[in-house]
This record gives sequence, structure tokens and C-alpha cells, in this order.
Amino acid sequence: MNDVGLSSGAEFLRGAAQTFFEDLYEEPIIHVSSELHRDLNWKPALRFVVNEHINVFVEPSDNSPYPRIFSLRHADVLQFPEPIAAYCVCPEEAALSAANQPLIQKLEDHGYGLVTVNSSGDARRCFSAVPLIQVIPRPEYKAQIEELTLKQKQKIAQAYEDYKNKPSTGVSTLTEVVEGMVTQAAKEAAKNDWISQGQAGGTTAGALDAMYAANECQNARAAVGGVRAYVATYRNISHHWPKNKRRAHQKYTECRHAFIGGIRYIKSFREAMKNIGLSGNLPRG
Repeated sequence: MNDVGLSSGAEFLRGAAQTFFEDLYEEPIIHVSSELHRDLNWKPALRFVVNEHINVFVEPSDNSPYPRIFSLRHADVLQFPEPIAAYCVCPEEAALSAANQPLIQKLEDHGYGLVTVNSSGDARRCFSAVPLIQVIPRPEYKAQIEELTLKQKQKIAQAYEDYKNKPSTGVSTLTEVVEGMVTQAAKEAAKNDWISQGQAGGTTAGALDAMYAANECQNARAAVGGVRAYVATYRNISHHWPKNKRRAHQKYTECRHAFIGGIRYIKSFREAMKNIGLSGNLPRG
């Protein structure tokens, strides 16, 4: 539906965007008004591949910073088995308009990128697009962390920022938060003589195994076992990143589940530790 003739303004934006992305990504092969797959029913104004596995779509928009095609094809993109990221390219004055600020915030929240073009044809990237399959909307993220302490929220906020830039890094950062909570819980358990100091000061897995076996922690075994499995599975998720597009799509999907799941494990572990008389907090400092 994008294959109809572009307005002169849209052609100007497309040309500026093509020059910008060719310079940014060292002249990738750029397809003009060409569909990636018929199932998407979308012929983006520009299309190219970055990092060997991310399909990037670029759409010019004369007035709105949120092209209608983004809403129309969002569900199809999420179901397509390859990672797709998308940019809007709009005039600089449209991006600066006070009336358009809610749309720009919506664009960023939904994972789309924005490039603006001034009257001289110079393009500037305001924020980057990310593969839509990886996006965790901020309202969903905020709802997940609502019950946690301020310090835990601050640590998870850093993981969330890492996740938005690179999902596997964000998941790894989140596992460090989980490990921090285990360290504190094991320290408190050792202080109560539930486990030994050596067990508390050893590996995360060893500390969790000791707590799982301790009589005083019986009522927390489900949470302890869940956290142990989570850390073992996702601590090194960034290793062996796939180059195949379909496997990369699976990896992005896995990262999304891992991040949301990690926050849930943090909440359940905190609650379980408090129920057996421990703090459920992160270490001080």
C-alpha cells in the first residue's frame, strides 16, 4: 500500500534519509519501495539490513511523526519470524511542533525510531529504532516493578536501559540484580546459622543449593529453586549470538521473556525471603 507515488515532500525526506543511512551504516544495500515478504503487505520507502539480521524499514511522513502504516502493520511485524525495526522520517518542524510531542513519545515508547530533516536536507537521528519483537513498553515495565524497593527499582532501571540498547546485555544486567539479592539472603541465612559462612560466600548456585537444603528455608524452596534455574539459564545469554535472522528473532523473543520473567523471580524471591524472616533486599552500598 506504500507503492503509490510519493509526494514531493516525501520524496525529499526519503532522499535525505537514504543519504543519512548510507553514511551511518557504510553504504548498506538499500531497497526502495520493495517488500521484504508478501505476508507483511508492506513496501517500505527504504529497506536494508544491519548487524546481519535486523531488517530496517524507513517511512517518510510529511506531517505526522507516527505514520499510519506503523499502526496498520504492527501486529504483522510482531508475527513475522525475522527481526524488524522501523524509522519515521519527518520534517524538523513537524518534530518540534508542540502538538506532535505526544505522538513522538508514543513512537519512542513503541520502539520505533525517528529521523528529522531540515529545510537544507540535513538529516538527524533523534532516537534509534529497535527490533519491535524485543520491545517492553514502559507502562508494562513500570507495573512489573511497582512492589519493589527503591534500590531494587534503581538497579532494574539500569537493566531496562541496557535492555533497550541490547536485549542480551539487559538480561545479563538483570541476572546480576538477582545474584545480588541471593548474596544478601545467603549472608543473612549464614548469620542465623542456617547455612555455613563458606556456603554463603561461595557461588550463587552453591548458596542457593545450601538454602534449598536448609530446614529453615523449606517454605521458600519454590522461589529458591526458580531463581537458581533462572540464573543458570540466562547469566550468559549474550554468548553465541546467532547470525541467522530466524534464530535471531527467537533470541530477541527469548530475551523479552527472560527480562519480564527475571523481574517476576525477583519479586517472588523477595517475598519468599521476607516470609522466612530475611530482608529480601539487595546488599548495602
